[in-house]
Amino acid sequence: MTIQLNHVIKAYTQDIVLDDITLKITDGEHIAIVGENGCGKSTLLKVIAGLETIQEGEVLITKNTRVAYLNQMFDAYEGNVLSYLMEAHEDIIKLQLQLQELEGQMAKADGHELEKILDKYGRLQARFESMDGYQVMVTVEQIACGLQIEHLLQSDYQVLSGGEKTRVNLAKQLLMKPDVLLLDEPTNHLDFVGIRWLENYILNLKETVIIVSHDRTFLNHTVKKIYEITYGELSMYIGDYDAYRHQKQERYLLWQQDYEEQQKQIKKLQDAIRRFRQWGHEGDNEKFFKKAKMLEKRLANIERIKRPQILTRRFDVSVKEKESYSKKILTIHQLSKAYGEKQLFDQADADVYWQDRIAVCAENGQGKSTLIKMIMGEENADSGEISLASSVQIGYLPQMILFPKEEERILAYAQVTLGLNEEDTRRYLTRFGFDQADMYKRLKVLSGGERTRLKLALILKQEVNLIIFDEPTNHLDFTSIEIIEQTLQEYTGTLLVVSHDRYFIQTLCEKVWLIKAGKIKEYLNDTWLDD
Repeated sequence: MTIQLNHVIKAYTQDIVLDDITLKITDGEHIAIVGENGCGKSTLLKVIAGLETIQEGEVLITKNTRVAYLNQMFDAYEGNVLSYLMEAHEDIIKLQLQLQELEGQMAKADGHELEKILDKYGRLQARFESMDGYQVMVTVEQIACGLQIEHLLQSDYQVLSGGEKTRVNLAKQLLMKPDVLLLDEPTNHLDFVGIRWLENYILNLKETVIIVSHDRTFLNHTVKKIYEITYGELSMYIGDYDAYRHQKQERYLLWQQDYEEQQKQIKKLQDAIRRFRQWGHEGDNEKFFKKAKMLEKRLANIERIKRPQILTRRFDVSVKEKESYSKKILTIHQLSKAYGEKQLFDQADADVYWQDRIAVCAENGQGKSTLIKMIMGEENADSGEISLASSVQIGYLPQMILFPKEEERILAYAQVTLGLNEEDTRRYLTRFGFDQADMYKRLKVLSGGERTRLKLALILKQEVNLIIFDEPTNHLDFTSIEIIEQTLQEYTGTLLVVSHDRYFIQTLCEKVWLIKAGKIKEYLNDTWLDD
């Protein structure tokens, strides 16, 4: 099996997303497509899946290759989850239902009638076995269990939440057993158990897997080659995510050196041309003019090296922190909280100390965001208490970030909020990845990453000594995540963060609170995943 893209150009109106892309993927490769949000990663997957047309070039895929694509948008379907998963195996489902019906009849029949039912049952069972029916049903159970959707199999597909549909559709693609599996953000809506199951599943796949993901630890565990899209162009890196980062840094340094060396050569030629022309004018000597023309031709024939783009932004962010006068700044005592019959917390206890850096982790639906809302006073506990030291000032970054006046522009809003003059506001926002063109964007058009960076910039100028984040890296590209990580590494106050991003947790946090069976159990960062 081979996938070959030759000089592919893909554009939307006047915006070129993929610019002269040439790419070859062979059987069994596990690769990732990375790049900043909006660079064309999902578009490239759709081109390979045959869901997007191209303006120029060609896409060649070996005949009879089965391609499965996990989209982030789902079609409507009437029926239960199991029938949706088994759409490609309708015959097996029908046979299974017939066998179940005959089993019911056998319980009531006897004599000659029972013999007839047993004979029919035997023939249907032989057909079921010849179609690998039992193996298919075992695989369904294994995948459903791994992705934690086994309790949804008899549910109506239409009433599922977005997260549940994501997991169901991921299961459907895995069940197809394709030759090529295209996964667009497969870890969205998976908790740590589901992510680790998916990692092991992909590791054991011999088929080709192409992944778009912002989960850096997931990429470290699943791929051996990375393609990066930058300004429509494709670059290849051998290895996992960490290897990609290392190679990218090395390439950048070489690029920077080559660029600077070429700029020196260009300046030397330009200076020499200027001198020869000056001497020619001063001495009225044609020989100097000829020499200048010769050097101008040499200058014109130089293939210019592009100026390197900033690889990563290293910030010296002056964080305006409020001093804490208490060693213990937050106490959770005998906390209980339930929704109906679902008990999230049952007399849970925990403490936060000054300069703790804690990640709050749990399986989906176990109360992570609820705990943060109770700390922030947005939810009430059923019993127990959460108490803050009097010196604590909280900076809170929720999952959904909305600004009071979404029609305002970034610069005007930040200037008023920060209380700075225009020049200082521009300079400060630049540290968080906002260039001069961004300053005049309206707040309502900001991406998730831009909203998170702006909110963080505003928080860090307040007098806060406890920062609370709820899933800060959701839907962010690597550049935005690294800006946040670099900034928070300079922060010396206390950090409490809900996150599924293991790389983010490993980089920033020293402790982990694991919410399980209604309790909060504290671990050191490198030990909690073993529980």
